[in-house]
Amino acid sequence: MEGVLNINKPRGISSYGVVAKVKKLLKIKKVGHAGTLDPEATGVLLVCLDKATKIVQFLMPLEKEYRGRMVLGVSTDTGDAQGKVIKECDNIDITESKVRAVFKEFLGDIEQIPPMASALKYKGRRLYKLAREGKTVEREPRSVQIYKIDVLSYKDSVVEFCVVCSKGTYIRSLCCDIGDKLGCGAYLKSLERTRIGSFNIDSALSVEDLERGDYKKNLETFLYSLDGALEHLPKMVVNNQGALCILEGKQVNVQQIVNCPRKINGIGLLRVLNLSNKLLAIAQVDRYPERGFKLIRVFN
Repeated sequence: MEGVLNINKPRGISSYGVVAKVKKLLKIKKVGHAGTLDPEATGVLLVCLDKATKIVQFLMPLEKEYRGRMVLGVSTDTGDAQGKVIKECDNIDITESKVRAVFKEFLGDIEQIPPMASALKYKGRRLYKLAREGKTVEREPRSVQIYKIDVLSYKDSVVEFCVVCSKGTYIRSLCCDIGDKLGCGAYLKSLERTRIGSFNIDSALSVEDLERGDYKKNLETFLYSLDGALEHLPKMVVNNQGALCILEGKQVNVQQIVNCPRKINGIGLLRVLNLSNKLLAIAQVDRYPERGFKLIRVFN
């Protein structure tokens, strides 16, 4: 059993905790996930089974969509509802139009300082572990992209919002920065990830679904194949001779390419398939596939 499961992570469990449950329920040794969610966050978590763990790095760059609620006028040391209140604003007189205007300022490329309560490492140790010890260390700002950010509602100092962003974006930090820009502070009250790439919350399985016998029996119905999970990458098809070259680690020539895009933009990755549409490898090209490519992952 191999492939990618779209799991709706429940509140109160870590992403690793979901992986551990899947391992136990499905009796699979190799299980991983693409894109960590905080324990109190819910929503889409891509869980990769067996050989699919080899494509985690190619799923990580997919854009993420979140729906959340933030509270204005209160700041916490973690930037979310689980933290200790460190500052309160007594008199909040901020109009909805002002909130919407400030939200728009965060559209596009922005700089973020990762929160201390994160899984990033500092000298080999997770930041959240240092935070639990009351320690704070210097963190370098990171560039992230906000593709879309909308205010859905604003009432009683609570803002419900939607964000579409790049990997590496911390929604807690985004809320704190917006609160600072408004001059009153803010924290993230709740968060749901509604989409990763083309994987959305409507088609996600719950952990309870996996525990039910009928779902386990027909699990392959819900599994995305390695190729299906990577449909966001353009494809190249090679003939049988080309497929053999790839599996033997040899260079593929132009005559062995049956079909491929004329030009690759962006990150320059494509999936290589045989004539039976089976995924053989992930390749990296400079721009024009027929001029040559480098295999960066081969699936035996």
